Amino acid sequence: MFTIVKSKNSAEASGSSSLFSKGTSILGDIECDGDIRVDGKIIGNIIVTGKLIIGEAAEINGEVKANNADVYGKIIGKLIIADLLTINHTGFVEGDLYAGKLQIESSATFNGVCHMTLPGSVIDIKQENGKKVEFSNAASH
Repeated sequence: MFTIVKSKNSAEASGSSSLFSKGTSILGDIECDGDIRVDGKIIGNIIVTGKLIIGEAAEINGEVKANNADVYGKIIGKLIIADLLTINHTGFVEGDLYAGKLQIESSATFNGVCHMTLPGSVIDIKQENGKKVEFSNAASH
């Protein structure tokens, strides 16, 4: 399994960002303290404590957790967004989503069930194995 773990040092994490460019394919899970832009293909789960940007050419197949996310490409899987999820005009999302706030542009596609939370609340999700995942607006996990 391929895993990326960024430094937990808050001074380093505050300005960090990662880019997975078009033509990049990753099979495995990604975890990042900071921001990520994906323009390639990822099969696996993504945890981002900052902002996640899914570019038009991007394809994600797996569970996505982030503080904020802008989707221009394709995501198939569960989305857990603590604050704002924006599905832009070219965005395609298939799967259940949990979000503090949701914005969907008119030509975007969303197929699934949406669960909204109150601002500042903790998103709790029961996993199939009975474990609970807590992902708060403070981006802790």
